Amino acid sequence: MNTKTIIKNAKSEFIYKIITSIFIRGLLLIIPIFWTKAINHLTEGTYNKAYFLVIVALILSLLHYFWEYLNQKTWYMFYNKIYSGYITLIGEGNKDSIKKLSLGEYNNISNEDIDIICTFLGNLVTRVIQVLEFVVIYFYFLSIDIYIFLITVIVSIVLVAIFLMTGSQVQKLNQDRKNSLDKKIITVNDMYNTIKENKNDYEVLKKRFYTRSNEYIKNNANFNIMAQLIIYVVLGIIEISRYFLILYAIYLVYIGKMEIGTILLVYTYYSQILSNFEIMGTINVSYRSFLVSVSRLNRIEVKKAIKE
Repeated sequence: MNTKTIIKNAKSEFIYKIITSIFIRGLLLIIPIFWTKAINHLTEGTYNKAYFLVIVALILSLLHYFWEYLNQKTWYMFYNKIYSGYITLIGEGNKDSIKKLSLGEYNNISNEDIDIICTFLGNLVTRVIQVLEFVVIYFYFLSIDIYIFLITVIVSIVLVAIFLMTGSQVQKLNQDRKNSLDKKIITVNDMYNTIKENKNDYEVLKKRFYTRSNEYIKNNANFNIMAQLIIYVVLGIIEISRYFLILYAIYLVYIGKMEIGTILLVYTYYSQILSNFEIMGTINVSYRSFLVSVSRLNRIEVKKAIKE
């Protein structure tokens, strides 16, 4: 597959996506700092500084929404460019290799699989930056308290291990789901041709259609339930650790080793970790779907390389 060439041809759109993603994720880390400082000034009685910091936070929040808009715009620019590249790849597909596919498989590869691949690649930039946010948050936790840092790192390692151990199972369930969808679409096409050509095997095909549909419903449910279960288990573990750390932070305030505003920042950054691990769960599922779609797309041999 010519994925590297396709992305290289969308280099400018790719760079724009990196820039907008850095700005929106960076602002999400910076804005809570101003809120924390505002609360600390409020507790100290320096109200003018607190007012000023709240206004700054408001301005940064509005800038965040502006960059979110630009990020959406660059996402579609990048998506459309690489989608066109994959359409060209399929158009250049070897007819002999295409003949080996069923109509259902060819339809799904040309539509659903291309969309899955392009969506994964389009989201990948932001997702990578979100993973890098962990490093920033970990260093901040290390700067305020070693135990907050260690607990956060240990919990993160456990959660990553859960994703890795369950990844192959999710991929297999997704492959079963796609295969059953292919069979269902094949049966639908056969039913249509039977009706159009007035053949006598409609009743047989109708029963097969019901069977294929039930298989798809079952496999689709198995895949999505397992994927969501993994995410909810991970989020539950993070939620427990977050409230434990907040109780510990309250204790640190009580003994005078932490400011009240810092508790807000710990809570907010842990919310970021919660959100990012939810994203990682989505990445895990999306990556497995991406691998399945890539393997299916590779079944279409390309007659000639895509020009750079």
